[in-house]
Amino acid sequence: MELKGTHSMENRGGLAAFVLVIMFFQTIVEKLAIAEEMPQRIVSIHLCADQFTLALANRAQIASLSYLATDESRSYMANAAKGIQLNNGTAEEVVALRPDLVLAGFMSARATIESLQALGYRVLELALSTNFDDIRAQIQLLADILGNPKKGKTLIAKMDQQLETAVTDIYGSRPLAAIYQPMGFTSGRGSLESSILISAGFENLAVRLKMGALGHLPLETLISARPSLLVNWMGDDPHPSLSRAGYAHPVLAKGPWQIAFIPNKLWTCGAWYSALAVKQLAAIRRSLKK
Repeated sequence: MELKGTHSMENRGGLAAFVLVIMFFQTIVEKLAIAEEMPQRIVSIHLCADQFTLALANRAQIASLSYLATDESRSYMANAAKGIQLNNGTAEEVVALRPDLVLAGFMSARATIESLQALGYRVLELALSTNFDDIRAQIQLLADILGNPKKGKTLIAKMDQQLETAVTDIYGSRPLAAIYQPMGFTSGRGSLESSILISAGFENLAVRLKMGALGHLPLETLISARPSLLVNWMGDDPHPSLSRAGYAHPVLAKGPWQIAFIPNKLWTCGAWYSALAVKQLAAIRRSLKK
């Protein structure tokens, strides 16, 4: 009986070792397959795609980025983009770069996308992220496609930690805030700006007024509501524009509210760093109570 038991144990041990060997070689095969599928010449033709490419791809994989990638007022990853070839998003430029993956976005030229698809190029169009669930999904999707899933998980964890810190003291009523954009436009339910504002612990005036992602906020309505905070989403835009002249109106400048300027590069693209806008607004909310 003891011999049988010994042989049985030896057989099980041999089987376990065999299974481990099979698992080892299976892992190697899977890694080789992933390496073959990983894009080696990525071309981004969209500002938001630039940000994700720089954060999630290896630099050697990046063939080109959009011409906005190095614009420090719009691109959060502007410094990381330096030294990489830029493009203007035309099909001719992209074809000459011989990409195995083209990253486009919701504002990319349809003619370019359709031409590249007709020529057989692999084109991935990024959707517009309007909340942090969208951002999480997009980060992990791209991290997987670019062959760096761990980078995606790291970015998501970093973002979630910043968001969690921002909401630790939110309880009871929330201060009322209004988003004010050029020509009196505002952002309500279904917009990234509103998601950022609410995540920071504010009530959005546009949501109270049952406005959608984009609506017009009359000056009279703004004055009557008397929000505690007026958020100027275009305050640091260095490009002159007549549509922004309204910000100089004395009622806005001297109203009964605090004015916050949120850098364009933190919210133009919904990404992990949008949590920094939440962090800034949460700090302002705390200061209002003092």
